[in-house]
Amino acid sequence: MDLPTRNESLAELRKKNNFLTYSLAGSVSAVVVLAIAIVTRSAIVIQETPGMPNHTVIEQSSMDKGAQIATLSAVTSNLVQINPSNVEYQKAFVKSYLAPAAYTRISKEMDEKSHRLEIQRELGSYYFVMRQYDYDQKIDKHFVVGEVHTVNAAKDTAQMYVFEYKAHVENYRFVVDDVATYPGEQEHDSAWLENLKK
Repeated sequence: MDLPTRNESLAELRKKNNFLTYSLAGSVSAVVVLAIAIVTRSAIVIQETPGMPNHTVIEQSSMDKGAQIATLSAVTSNLVQINPSNVEYQKAFVKSYLAPAAYTRISKEMDEKSHRLEIQRELGSYYFVMRQYDYDQKIDKHFVVGEVHTVNAAKDTAQMYVFEYKAHVENYRFVVDDVATYPGEQEHDSAWLENLKK
């Protein structure tokens, strides 16, 4: 038996065995670190609302301003653009953003508007042009101000409206708790409420 060759072969096997052991330990460590990173991660990147900026960051209980504006703009447009032929689609769209209590009230109002237009044989269309967005931190409300256009035959009539939203972010989702709509440009913000008390 060639003892030096045997010892050399055993040394090579030990060396390969040590390399494989260290490689396996490194791989296991990397998997554990990645698993911990995934479990503890709270920021994700989602793009789900039309008009939402690229690279929008939505966290479990918050989202950036661009995402809020895009979401409220989309919800407002879909609340305005009601007619008998698209009311079910518009209700399905806003349902994914409205809290159950708000959706119950708003969907009833959408059905009533659609029914009223059907009875009047109103073939016009509606669309919304956003002019301004504001958030009042004191009363935790969002304000979307813009023109509601009514288009009939060759006539396009615009009227300013304020859409007032109470909302929060829950489980990576923007949820609208309440919607109030009134004509004009004056937001019923904290300054307006203070002046009302005087």
